[in-house]
Amino acid sequence: MLARLCYAALRTFGIPTLARRWQDGGVILCYHNVVAADARCGDLSLHMPVEAFARQMRWLAAHCEVVSLPQFLGRLESGGLLRGVATVTFDDGYAGVFTHAWPLLVELGIPATTFIVADAPGRSRSFWWDHSAVQQHADPARHEQWLTKLHGDGQAILGSLSLPPTADPLPDSYAPAAWQEIARVAAAGMGLGAHSATHRSLPTLSDAQLARELVASRETIARETGVHPECFAYPYGRWDARVRDAARAAGYRAAVALDYGLNHGDADPWALRRVNIPAGISDAAFAAWASGIRLRRQHS
Repeated sequence: MLARLCYAALRTFGIPTLARRWQDGGVILCYHNVVAADARCGDLSLHMPVEAFARQMRWLAAHCEVVSLPQFLGRLESGGLLRGVATVTFDDGYAGVFTHAWPLLVELGIPATTFIVADAPGRSRSFWWDHSAVQQHADPARHEQWLTKLHGDGQAILGSLSLPPTADPLPDSYAPAAWQEIARVAAAGMGLGAHSATHRSLPTLSDAQLARELVASRETIARETGVHPECFAYPYGRWDARVRDAARAAGYRAAVALDYGLNHGDADPWALRRVNIPAGISDAAFAAWASGIRLRRQHS
């Protein structure tokens, strides 16, 4: 409640507007899924109701210059102006992005890029973090162990909890999208990027495993959709110097993390910041975050 009041006060006094005018930095927004309002399951922070997403996109279209990710990178590479520039990205390739988000983006003329986990499309099971029992066990210490000792590997994590690989039945929009749907929407204008092959934590992998996550994922996406991804998104937002250098060596034009902040002219193309938007964020907080203002320890 206090967080909402603080962000509401910032909006009342026009602070986000001033921040966008003063800072020569562009924002890359990160979403995961967009779902029907009455569906509340899985990791609730990742699945945004379509009505909230619509409000945010309308605000973005009214207050920012919204460009595609390649256009954003072009500005960055050429030293162009980034003040007030925004781009929209999605991680994981949930079906809800193609079902619920894409029609709205087309209506508003907003370009977007979806980063695909290459081994996920078409499989019947959901992502491990949406398993209902995982949510009951996911305290911060255990979550960190999952991403380090267990490499963020879904099968290993579910196995450590003696859970079956499939979660409770979830709505279709919570599953990975099928290749046919991904290819259809990509042909209509959705940008595609690579989000690894298996969504394991890259800093914990061997050089050979890392190379597969970076290269094989791109090859799979190209084979299934005809799109050759130029950009990569680090799973869980986790990267280090070795992973960053491997992404560059693999030939990616850029790579994005989940480190909060705007990107300025001196930004590293293989360690670009993004603003990860949680599903429960208030409209006032969204306006602040998208303008480069985030209060510490506040999540709404």
